[in-house]
Amino acid sequence: MLRDIPSNVGERTAPELYGMFFNYGLMGSLAVQVYHYYSSFPADKKVIKAVVYTLLILEVAQTGIMSYFAYTIFGSGYGNLEVFDKSALEWFPVCILGSVIAGMVQLFYAHRIRLLIGSKLLGSLVAFFALLQIGSGIGQGIISKLAVDRSNLSSKPICVTIWLLSSAVCDLIIAGSMVFWLKRQRFLSVHMHDTVARVVRYTVETGSVTALVAILQVVVFLAFPNNNFFETPSWTLGKLYSNSLLVLLNSRAVILGGRSYQSAPAESINEIRFNSRGDVSTLPLDIRTSSTGSNHAAAIGGVRVQKEVQVAKEDVRWPGGIASPVSREGEV
Repeated sequence: MLRDIPSNVGERTAPELYGMFFNYGLMGSLAVQVYHYYSSFPADKKVIKAVVYTLLILEVAQTGIMSYFAYTIFGSGYGNLEVFDKSALEWFPVCILGSVIAGMVQLFYAHRIRLLIGSKLLGSLVAFFALLQIGSGIGQGIISKLAVDRSNLSSKPICVTIWLLSSAVCDLIIAGSMVFWLKRQRFLSVHMHDTVARVVRYTVETGSVTALVAILQVVVFLAFPNNNFFETPSWTLGKLYSNSLLVLLNSRAVILGGRSYQSAPAESINEIRFNSRGDVSTLPLDIRTSSTGSNHAAAIGGVRVQKEVQVAKEDVRWPGGIASPVSREGEV
């Protein structure tokens, strides 16, 4: 026998519905981002491609499970709150898949920070919080599976609090470390400064958004333990992480021009000036770049940019007469 529909049924079902709407919208955005990545960067490292396509598979799986869940609540089980109160269908797509997706993106950033800043300690700190949120997210999924009914979840907030706060702290460390690194650099080339600053800005902006949503979710969960308001951000958080990573990767084509970008004129750089230990050094290079080229991949802090470069002089003399070959692929 079905229970009577309470007067506040909208407060219980609307957050779930809005979260699913956002999830579908972000899935569409992710599909466009992945296609853009596939078209623009075929020469990326295999490990980066593996991360991107693994995230896509996990996100498609999450959206598929969510679609079945939506049909169960708002289709075949419409009006039956006993079906809605069962949390068994959410434990896997929201908690486990969501935490794994977020962790993959955060570990990717941890690796890039270690390469860019050169700090194993900072990279390890980011990796620690990423692994902590993965473990606590999986733990929350197990708790949700065993709880069966949603009303039992509010009495066990420790695991979900650790999960979301560790995720937010990890994102804030990523954003803060990138800002700190940028402020310490002294680029004598305005173009190089603007390029790197733009990459850092994308990292900070996307990291701030995911951290804000994670904090919002845990605050709403603790402030309204008897409502389902936290379900809206919980369905969107994983998609935000995936989109943030793809936005960063695809921003390389926007910054320096992908192979499909035709309007930017060719440019010539006769020398690269930089500051090393307080002394100005000059690399007498003859570099010509083309906006339509894709044969050369330059790397900016581990972020690879498609460019066609011709280097006229391979042997560069540093102060003191020490010869240093110019690599066609490098990391700044």
